[in-house]
Amino acid sequence: MTGTEELRALILDIDEKIIDLIATRMEIVDELAKAKRESSQEYWSSEKEMEVIQRYHELCGEVGLTEEEARHIAQVILHISKERQRHAFE
Repeated sequence: MTGTEELRALILDIDEKIIDLIATRMEIVDELAKAKRESSQEYWSSEKEMEVIQRYHELCGEVGLTEEEARHIAQVILHISKERQRHAFE
């Protein structure tokens, strides 16, 4: 294997782990939506959303990712989470 092939193989392995972790996160989001519905809470909280974005900024900053990169990552994950919770409430 060349250097680039080895690096691409590492990236593929990491991508699989990322998808597995996102899938696990979404399973928990589904459970959270059920718990919210059962306790008559709203499915989405702007305040909690801001807390998550802030947490992503902090976590990304700790590993050398920019605030812009943190924002993009948070937006994608939060969008998926919000849609899943919204569907659970329909």
